Amino acid sequence: MAEFGRPVKDVRKQPAEYLWFLGDYASYDPRLRPVTLALARLLERAGVDFGILYEAEQNTGNDVRRVGEEGLFEALREKNRKALERGKFDWIVTSDPHSYHALKNEYGLNGKVLHYTELLDRLLSSGKLTVRDGERLRATYHDPCYLGRYNGIFEPPRRVLKSLGVELVEMPRNRAGSFCCGAGGGRIWMEDMPGVHERPAESRVKEAAALDGVRTLVVSCPKDLVMFQDAVKTAGLEKRLEVKDLAELVERATLPPGE
Repeated sequence: MAEFGRPVKDVRKQPAEYLWFLGDYASYDPRLRPVTLALARLLERAGVDFGILYEAEQNTGNDVRRVGEEGLFEALREKNRKALERGKFDWIVTSDPHSYHALKNEYGLNGKVLHYTELLDRLLSSGKLTVRDGERLRATYHDPCYLGRYNGIFEPPRRVLKSLGVELVEMPRNRAGSFCCGAGGGRIWMEDMPGVHERPAESRVKEAAALDGVRTLVVSCPKDLVMFQDAVKTAGLEKRLEVKDLAELVERATLPPGE
């Protein structure tokens, strides 16, 4: 968070309303730093009192548990639990649906966990973020597996898009019937199986690009962003489709006049 421009609270030392659990992908993949910074600026603009765990934040272990490394998952969970116990906060908000799923369902945190799309929905509906210049674009939205099918969070990101003035066109596979980007269950760390002619991410971006007038695929998961950006290139759709994180659209639409 050094690029943010000001110190961010360490919740182990200073109380905050929200602990922002960034997740490994949102923290370290250079392609995701602009999205992480966009969300940080949005939280600051809305007056959200937030902090982070700094080096005490570990990978939540969602992926390693899915590939059968139960012992490693338990070790990571224990480290994170100890760090969380030292923190002073009311809610956890995370950028990553995989972290969201583990924290909400497998850490015993009594449900006080939000995905950032849920928080943005609250900030927009309460007027703490104000849309200055609507997006005026025709777009489609991809439901991340660990946000949608696993946890039933379908409407908050759609309400956010609507509040921005986005004309949302649904893909044939959406909500509970959505399609995996190919990264879940630890797959992002694995090589493709022999004989695979088209990766799931390539199938998905082709589905989005086939929608009439749609040139933007909106995502709300760090892994979706990198998988689909790569797939747009390998599928030859760079001139036809762009992939944007929801936070980027919200920041652009809520900038004060002149910025």
